[in-house]
Amino acid sequence: MTAPRRGERGFTLLEVIVAMALFAAGIVMISRLFTGSLRLSGGSRDASAAAIYARQRMEEAMLAPDPAEGVEEGGFGEGYRWRLETSFLLPEEEEPYEGIRYRVTVTWDDGGERRATELTAGRWRWRKPDAGA
Repeated sequence: MTAPRRGERGFTLLEVIVAMALFAAGIVMISRLFTGSLRLSGGSRDASAAAIYARQRMEEAMLAPDPAEGVEEGGFGEGYRWRLETSFLLPEEEEPYEGIRYRVTVTWDDGGERRATELTAGRWRWRKPDAGA
């Protein structure tokens, strides 16, 4: 074995160990970024699905020709639950129409944490004539 010439020295064992440790730490940080982004995209997917379900239920409620005041509840399957609250607004005496307010809340379980999205809408309709009039 020949002695290394000046300027041809290699890396020491300590330098190699430190470089490998830094490389491993970088790989761990990058993998955490990827898993975090996957988790966020899953949460975004769930929230988007809940918004679509809420809109669907709201459209069904607003198209009902004779809505009933009160609360209805149900499920979409897939772990999503909905709640519809329908209330009538007090009309002025001389107004020939009345307001109806709808509130749809969709809830789902996101890894042990309860999440919800809510839509509120309203519409007007002609008042029904009084039976005694």
